Amino acid sequence: MKKIACVVFIALLAAGCASDNAGKNEAQIDYEAAKEKLDHGQYNEVARSLQDFSTAHPYSKYTVQAELLRIFASYKGGEYILSEILSKEFVERHPRHPNVDYAKYMLAMSHYKESSPAENDQDQTNQTVAAFERLLSEHPDSEYAKDVQRRLQLLYTRLAKHELNIGKFYFSKGRYVAAANRFQVILEKYQTTPVIEEGLYYLAASFDKMDIKDSAQQTAILLKHNFPNSEWSRKAEPFL
Repeated sequence: MKKIACVVFIALLAAGCASDNAGKNEAQIDYEAAKEKLDHGQYNEVARSLQDFSTAHPYSKYTVQAELLRIFASYKGGEYILSEILSKEFVERHPRHPNVDYAKYMLAMSHYKESSPAENDQDQTNQTVAAFERLLSEHPDSEYAKDVQRRLQLLYTRLAKHELNIGKFYFSKGRYVAAANRFQVILEKYQTTPVIEEGLYYLAASFDKMDIKDSAQQTAILLKHNFPNSEWSRKAEPFL
């Protein structure tokens, strides 16, 4: 009797599944199965299950949705190189798609997750900045624009700190020309970051060490004019 009951129970489940999927094609069933896994946090499994979706269902209306879903699943699963690759491919294949800004955003966010602190190499940070700036340029009204602008400011600060760290290293070694070049980058590219005050001080100090007194004075005046209450302005007073 127990065996019969089990058989009946399995039969009812199968019937239920058949009923739930009634009227759905195979592509829809596969797509919804992937979404269900996503809801349960099975991100890497979703990314794998959708790997051949485009090949299996090349003409389905769910194909493009599956591509976007796989990008998201890869990103959430921590597979940032994969989400980067998938995002690039989506942009290349669907440059006019209504959600192409999402793919560009995920491309930038994949770089963002791979980027390093200011003390380390900033190649990924520069790629992130380029990707974010491209998104803002091409889709200024995107729903992701506000978040992009906030993240860009953080990235500009990180890049400015990177330049400052290298400049201060050169300064400590007496390589004042190389140091001044790094501090000049901060002045030219990262004026809106908190690093600008210290950068201006060290730029003035570098000019002073090179005995370029006029440039040291002008830089100190610029610092004092823009940041009159800054500790770096006080430190730069000997150059005035």
